[in-house]
Amino acid sequence: MAKINKQILGKVRGSLGDITFRQRNGKTFLSTRPGSFTPGADEKSVARRGKFSLSIKLASSINSVPELRSIWDKIKTTGTLTFNHIMRTNYKIIGSENDLSGLVKITPSLGFNVANPVVTYSPSEVKVNLDAPGTATGIDALQETSLKLVAVIYLNNPSDVTLSKDAFLTLSSQAIATDLAAAIEFTSILTDEKSQMLTAYQNHKGFFAVVTLDAAGNVVHYSNTFIG
Repeated sequence: MAKINKQILGKVRGSLGDITFRQRNGKTFLSTRPGSFTPGADEKSVARRGKFSLSIKLASSINSVPELRSIWDKIKTTGTLTFNHIMRTNYKIIGSENDLSGLVKITPSLGFNVANPVVTYSPSEVKVNLDAPGTATGIDALQETSLKLVAVIYLNNPSDVTLSKDAFLTLSSQAIATDLAAAIEFTSILTDEKSQMLTAYQNHKGFFAVVTLDAAGNVVHYSNTFIG
C-alpha cells in the first residue's frame, strides 16, 4: 500500500479503475485491486468513474493550449503539476459524466470581464465578437500590444455511432492589435480535421477566454471564461 503526499483532488475515498483510495489519520493511501475485481455497476460508481474520466479529458485539453498552460503554471501550488491544478479546480464543477453545465474554468478566477460575446460557428471557422474592452479591464495597451482568443469546445452526441461519445476541440485565433476603444472580432480558422470533428457531433459547448500578449508574445493578462 502506498501513501500519497500531495493531494490532487482533495480527500478521495473509494475506487477508480484498479486503484482504491483510503483515508487514515488525515492521510490518503492507495492500493491496487485484485485481478478478479469487477468495478461496481451501480449508478453512483458509474457516475463517479464518468466524472473522473471527463475531468481528465477536460484538463488535458486546457493544458494542451500553450497560452492557457502558461497562465495556470503561474498560479499553481509549488510542487503540484499544472495539469493536476487544472483538474482539481474543474473536478468540483463537473456534475457527472457528460455534464458540463457548470461554468468550466479554462482560465483561473479573477480575470477581466468581456462584454456581450456573440459566438458564431460554421464548418470552416468559429467567430467571436465582443464589445470594446475599455479601460476597466486594466489592460495596458502600451505593454499588452495584442489580444488573442483561445477556446476549448466540448462535443457530444455523435452522428456516427462508431465515434467516441464525446470529444474536446481546442482553438486559438490570430493575435490582433490592442485597441481598448474598438469592438473586437476574433476568427479561428478550422483545419480540415477540426472541421470534421465539429460537424461530426450534434451538440457542442464552447468555453472561451481572451488573453493579452506583450511584444514578445508572452501572456500578461486573461479574461474570465465565457461560454458560447
